Amino acid sequence: MSSLENPSSSSVSGGGNWRHRGGNRQRGMPKACRCGEEAVIRTSGTVKNPGRLFHCCPYGSEEDKYHLFKWTDESMVEEIKDLIVMLSDVKGDITNLRGEVVGLEKELEEMKKAIAKQERDRIDCINEVKSMKNVMVFGFGIAIVCYYFFG
Repeated sequence: MSSLENPSSSSVSGGGNWRHRGGNRQRGMPKACRCGEEAVIRTSGTVKNPGRLFHCCPYGSEEDKYHLFKWTDESMVEEIKDLIVMLSDVKGDITNLRGEVVGLEKELEEMKKAIAKQERDRIDCINEVKSMKNVMVFGFGIAIVCYYFFG
């Protein structure tokens, strides 16, 4: 049976001390009590907070300030505020990443241009080597002809 299906309601006062028990209060929806027991959701049956949901330890009581007690609506507000901050951070990260992508795209285009220039230079070098080879062959041929005719 889940904690939401628990038909029992508690008569819990909204007293300030019980509401803010413990020094290391966690933000958002509590999952478990400090004692290790899984948190349950119950409904307040008090005149001050009728029908108000709260998270608590199944072993806690108003007298025992060690165990978990937290109003569910306050937990939800904390969760929403934390999500808003997280969303803002994500939006900032997205903006930064978009800027990085633009920079990387420019760098990529520059690299593509450099590669194309290197390829043209390579082809020019190959053509120069071929031309020099032809000149050397022609020169060698002339040298042989001169040797036989004048030699």
